[in-house]
Amino acid sequence: MKKWRSIAAGAGCFSLLFTAGTVPVSASDEITEIPEQSIVYWSMWEDDEPQADVIREAAEAYEEATGISVEIEWKGRKISDLIGPALDAGEEIDLFDDDYQRMIQDHSRYLTELDKMAETMNYQTHIMPILREQMKKWNKEQLLTMPYQPYITGVWYDRELWEEAGFTEDDIPETWEGLLKVCRKIKNSDSGLNAMTCDENAVDLLYGYQLARYIGQDAVLRVIRNGTWDQVPEALQAAKDIRTLFFAGYMSKEAPAPEHEGQNEIGNGESVMVLQGSWAPDEIMKETDSQIQWGFFPWPAPAEGKDGTEGVMIGAQGFGITESSEKKQESFDFAYSLCTGEYDMKMTETVNSIPADSDFTQWPEAIADARTYLENMTTPYMWAAGLERSEGYKEEIREELLRLVRLTETPEEFIAHLSEITG
Repeated sequence: MKKWRSIAAGAGCFSLLFTAGTVPVSASDEITEIPEQSIVYWSMWEDDEPQADVIREAAEAYEEATGISVEIEWKGRKISDLIGPALDAGEEIDLFDDDYQRMIQDHSRYLTELDKMAETMNYQTHIMPILREQMKKWNKEQLLTMPYQPYITGVWYDRELWEEAGFTEDDIPETWEGLLKVCRKIKNSDSGLNAMTCDENAVDLLYGYQLARYIGQDAVLRVIRNGTWDQVPEALQAAKDIRTLFFAGYMSKEAPAPEHEGQNEIGNGESVMVLQGSWAPDEIMKETDSQIQWGFFPWPAPAEGKDGTEGVMIGAQGFGITESSEKKQESFDFAYSLCTGEYDMKMTETVNSIPADSDFTQWPEAIADARTYLENMTTPYMWAAGLERSEGYKEEIREELLRLVRLTETPEEFIAHLSEITG
């Protein structure tokens, strides 16, 4: 039997509040005995990733404070495909994590509404306001997930290579035409540098951003839903634009490369820019054993486009508690310890990510250049402006995009094939 201290969490019930490895004491300092028990947590991380190290440490501290162990199963990124069938089959899972938007939009039927538990801890004041707004928008004002490790998406560049290519901060492009000018200058210089690079898993990001700049994200979603690619001239123009980056030699000859190999060209001093999420700087420096002073700017906008650089993709991972769990409060308390306080800061420091707890205003130096753009963002984008939101469509559009940028099909053929897929 383990003893733990509890605090009032509402009329007639008690809740564990676990923060930074300490167990809080209620006004009555009541001590309650509970039997040995555990939380079953399916994680989106692999067990050798740095995020896993922070989670393991938090789990050990939670068990030491409460006597409740956290049984972690490291499922990796395939968790989005695994969690539904497992829960449908009656698998006992208390807690899982994944992209916070995907959890709400694809797995909401499995998730517990968290507002009451969150209210007792004043948790919602800790959530970045834009993340809170998005979550409420996606699910009728209910809080279904607890975001952590937020990220922003845009163009990351090596400041030293940027200067080596003859640019200053005044040359940061805000328009598509300006980006092409920068790429052209790098390609024609004696630096030997590639202007840009990308991985296979980010080609949808390139096209999604470009199309959304022309017509806005809501219109992108309508095109996907209705399959009207061949009826939207901007869809063809966006395809031509992205293909130009590869056809004109502005992209590395190795791009689109297998995962991480393209973005690592920056750490190896071969390429200057990459469009990716804010996890990329940390991954690149660790995998290439490099130290880089990073710059950032949002994806530029065409002169005749609807959206400008106020449109930025912001996202996060999220913890969700299953409706079938018999340890909802315990699961919430453990997740809370990772989304706020000490372990949120450890996650931030370990992987150079944006703090999840809005009480923390200091960003890691590696990604600090993006903070101003996030604060000025007024149009939140989804990943690839929503190209992944059509079930079963993600892989098909990526295959078509890979053919487009590898120059094995024309923009016209690309649009025709997308119309066939979704028409």
